[in-house]
Amino acid sequence: MKQLSVCLDFVTRISTGIMLLPSVFILLWNGCASAQIAPDGSFQTNVTQDGNQFTITHGSQAGSNLFHSFSQFSILTNGLAKFDLTNTTNITTIFSRVTGGNISHIDGKIQIIPAGSNAVSLFLLNPSGIVFGSQASLNISGSFVATTADSIRFADGFKFDATQTTTPPLLTMSVPVGLQLGSNAGTIRTQGTPAFNFLARTPQNFQAQTVALVGSEIDMNQSSINNPDGRVELWALRNAEVGLNNQTGLQLISPATADWGLISLRQASYIDTSGVNGGAINIRGRGLTLKEGSGITSATGAFGQGQGITVKTTEFIDLLGVSDPQNYDTPGLFTTVSGSGAKAGDITIETESLRIQNGAWLQSINNGFAFDSSTFTAAPINDTTTGNITVLAKDVEVSGYNPFPNPFTGVANFRPSAITTLVNSGKRNNSGTITIEANQVRLLNGGRISASIIGFPFAGLDSITVGNSGDIFIQARESLEINGTTAGGLTGAITSSIQAFAQGEAGNITINTGNLRVTDGGAIASELSGTGNAGNIAIQAQNVEVSKPKLDSFSNTVSGITVAVNKNAVGNGGNISLQAERLRVFQGGQITSSSLGQGSAGSVNLRVNDIDVQGFSEPLRDGRILPSSITASAANNFTARSVNINASQLSVRDGAEITVSNLGSGDAGNLNINASQIFLDNGGSLRAEVNGGSRGNIRLNASDFVLLRNGSSIVTNARGTSTGGNINISAESIIAVPAENSDIAANAVLGQGGNIQITTQGLLGLQFGDQPTPDSDITASSQFGLSGTVQVNTVGVAPNAGLVELPANVTDPSKQIASGCTDTSGSSFVATGRGGIPQNPTQEIRSDRPWSDIRNISAFHKIQPAPAQTSQSPKTLVSATSWRRNAQGKVELIANNYSHQMQASLTCTAVNQI
Repeated sequence: MKQLSVCLDFVTRISTGIMLLPSVFILLWNGCASAQIAPDGSFQTNVTQDGNQFTITHGSQAGSNLFHSFSQFSILTNGLAKFDLTNTTNITTIFSRVTGGNISHIDGKIQIIPAGSNAVSLFLLNPSGIVFGSQASLNISGSFVATTADSIRFADGFKFDATQTTTPPLLTMSVPVGLQLGSNAGTIRTQGTPAFNFLARTPQNFQAQTVALVGSEIDMNQSSINNPDGRVELWALRNAEVGLNNQTGLQLISPATADWGLISLRQASYIDTSGVNGGAINIRGRGLTLKEGSGITSATGAFGQGQGITVKTTEFIDLLGVSDPQNYDTPGLFTTVSGSGAKAGDITIETESLRIQNGAWLQSINNGFAFDSSTFTAAPINDTTTGNITVLAKDVEVSGYNPFPNPFTGVANFRPSAITTLVNSGKRNNSGTITIEANQVRLLNGGRISASIIGFPFAGLDSITVGNSGDIFIQARESLEINGTTAGGLTGAITSSIQAFAQGEAGNITINTGNLRVTDGGAIASELSGTGNAGNIAIQAQNVEVSKPKLDSFSNTVSGITVAVNKNAVGNGGNISLQAERLRVFQGGQITSSSLGQGSAGSVNLRVNDIDVQGFSEPLRDGRILPSSITASAANNFTARSVNINASQLSVRDGAEITVSNLGSGDAGNLNINASQIFLDNGGSLRAEVNGGSRGNIRLNASDFVLLRNGSSIVTNARGTSTGGNINISAESIIAVPAENSDIAANAVLGQGGNIQITTQGLLGLQFGDQPTPDSDITASSQFGLSGTVQVNTVGVAPNAGLVELPANVTDPSKQIASGCTDTSGSSFVATGRGGIPQNPTQEIRSDRPWSDIRNISAFHKIQPAPAQTSQSPKTLVSATSWRRNAQGKVELIANNYSHQMQASLTCTAVNQI
């Protein structure tokens, strides 16, 4: 016993620390082992040995439960452990515990006989640890649970405990409900055959309904576990209880006390549940690491329904990709369809941090064709859907690429790290949706999130792939950054596309984030290169930055926020809708909707408080230098769409531009801008161009001003026989500096020049002319055709409004005073208000000349005795002879009274208060 324990520990340390050749490993193992399976006497377990084969019979039965207890349980390489139920009937579950304190090493086969018609499950309980070797395999009709738990708890409270050897007086017939892991729970390890590519390794065949490995840590090294159509559960934790759900699934019962552990797949390790329905894979732990070309997969066969992959960790998930050129070139987590009519399983990720690097993929794909090994022919895969991918995390990073060239061709592929749903061939195939919810999302150095339909022409197969790509939803509450390219020039991107040799509808991209940064080759793109329609892009953010474009090495398109109908494509482009507080497009940044194929480009719709478009790019790979741009363009005979902007402030500076154009024979779209302030500076331009179709119009509505400085322009250009587009500007003021050559122009060559209509309260620094000059101009000219018209409407109060030309002669004062007023005591005539009194007594009083009685009327409310009425001579009106300032600071005109009878009923005092 002691010798076996020492040898087991020695072999375990060696096998998990360094890579051993299988022959060396077997030699070490055979040299150590003197006994492998031995009962501890606490139950009626009987073990018989024939070479490396052990037959286990009897045990203690309670209803359909059978209990075994061993002091040690290990199987040599190519050995066999048979649980023989020939003389023990009606068993559905076998519970086995190892109580001797030694690690169990399984390098042979575990089998239950006879198979019978009912499924029989097996629990192997060893708190000290379990190691599976390269030759380990299972042939179990039910489920297999290998665990380092201390005990198994049953529904009636009974515990089958591996740390207690006292046989309970009465065993239970009830079902198991939980695995109880203590603070010293051991590790579960697998040690397989060295291989750089998991496809080149013969897998360890774990055939069972469910294979569950539950320990403090799960460490897979150079191992491939294959459970076709079965379920795989990997749980790493201690100080907790894991619930059992009809022995086919696990759930956590006591999460508050769980001490989660690590799960690792390394040295091209692999888990595969592919089959007709593709078995489910469920992983729980503190962290999951797949590295050195390791992968986890579940493929679904013809007309199957994939069960999917679920990974939940408390801290991190690291998919670290390749470390050797012979590794599988896109390792990671993936579900696939391998036959027609199939639905691939979904992938669900819940973690704090998800990191995808070095060409790793989180993917659900349809490879599009299947090979018949008997006839060596390929058949298309049709009528399928890939799975949906859902990521719930705080931090998501997809970065880098596979740095190694293809080992067979020697050609550098530089495949990017990616989260993707893809359809590669076949008919009526759809890719699933991608949903990411996180605080921060980063796509760096070519990292991608994509949903695409890709066509690959294969000999003997229809070269056109038909299907629809899925939608992409990203919510990054704090920030989303897309930055950089692969070494091969593939841009990092969020993209939905219909590629060449494909037909269908591209999915929509919806982004909701705090801060969006798209730079240095980063892109958000909906693309049509085949036949169909590109999808829409909808972005809602606080701050958006777009800068430093690069030319993508695969699609040859310029990065940025783009929807595109590429050359030779047939179909229409989608729309871009962006809502933000602030948008900066600089250093050549691009927000574009374009069409070079047989279809219309989409529209660009911006609703942003503050927009700043500025500057040029560095030279691209083809030598071009691009201005920062917001554009809707086409170069075909279809209609280009419009750019619609609603903003508070819009600045276009340093050669940047906002344009609508069609350089083919089709119509250009319209440029519509509503803003409080529009500022163009240092060559900034608003432009509409048309080559052979109808005009592209510019409509600007600025509640404050339109300001043009330093050679800036608002221009519609019509080439060939096209008519120049119209320019309609409504602003409180339109300002330019005369000597800075800033222009408003609607020009044409052979066709008629466009019309310019301006409505403003102030037009400063611009002058109308027949042809452009070195000064700031307004022109509507045609080089060889009819010129357009320019109409300027000034509204509101003009600078000279309300002024009256003074008479040449001195006014006779006597004609400014009306006679015929009789004096009435206490009355006064007051001129007040904004209009004053009429120029002379004969002029009518306008309704907008207010009159105010400023007398103190309190005196009129006093009750006094009626005075005796005596006849008095009426006072006469006299001319003012002097003035004085009263106690209120007002000027009064005064005169001496004299008697003069006036023929009027109104008595006036010659008091004019100013």
